Amino acid sequence: MTTDFSFIQLADTQFGMFASSSNRTDAQIAALAERGLIIRKTPKIEGFAPETALFTRAIERANWLKPAFVVLCGDMVNESDNDDQVAEVKRIAALLDDSIPLHWVAGNHDVAVDHTNPDQESLDRYRDNFGPDYYAFSHSGIRFIVINSTLFTSPGPLAVQAEAQLAFVEAEATIASFQHAESQNAVFGTGRIVLFSHHPLFIESPDEPDNEWSITKQYRKPLLELAADHGIEANFAGHWHRNNIVEKDGLEVISSGPVGFPLWHDPSGFRVVKVTAGGITHEYHSLETE
Repeated sequence: MTTDFSFIQLADTQFGMFASSSNRTDAQIAALAERGLIIRKTPKIEGFAPETALFTRAIERANWLKPAFVVLCGDMVNESDNDDQVAEVKRIAALLDDSIPLHWVAGNHDVAVDHTNPDQESLDRYRDNFGPDYYAFSHSGIRFIVINSTLFTSPGPLAVQAEAQLAFVEAEATIASFQHAESQNAVFGTGRIVLFSHHPLFIESPDEPDNEWSITKQYRKPLLELAADHGIEANFAGHWHRNNIVEKDGLEVISSGPVGFPLWHDPSGFRVVKVTAGGITHEYHSLETE
């Protein structure tokens, strides 16, 4: 009996970003390029028709591929308080076949009005729209831990909630590793752990300085210690609007390109992840071609 399965990772549908990034001058585009952000010059765009087309195509691909589940790694919308953006992303998400679970992951644009600093009001709005901002679920014995990484980048007044989230991750990882020891891996997946976040744990090195793209060292260090102690084997994330894959000490950190607006040469796309007893493999697919 085979127990292999696949899931689809999406990231950064970010409804509204095509419009907010359109009609840039050459000087603005050049300034962004100096920060490592490559955008295409476009005329003024109103609304979010490009995001609608791309996310619809992603859901159609999922319905055809029939994965075990779909996970959307944050920044569903560009403005957390824009009801139209939230309504459209949820309308399209509802097109996913009822047999395929969809797991939401909170991004900084989803939980912070200024895109950086969450507060209780914006966090409550997220929970009303999308459900818990951190939680865990299992499939074939593997424990998938979902975190709100914005609490680990600029928690501000929510520092107590950031610490509670860290304690939650530790508890989940401890339980999973204990189950692994008890079962001696008799059941496929038992004791294996995968982390889903919006910001990746790191983009180049576990020791990299704090930056706008990854979880801060204050929280990265204890998370990496948990990964080492309990065998977290992969961290799937988004945020960077480009593909970036790095491995260190048995932990693979995968930042996937966006369903929506790219900030690099990588196209809008989605990632198909295959999970077997031997490990995890994955491949990125473009949404820009039919």
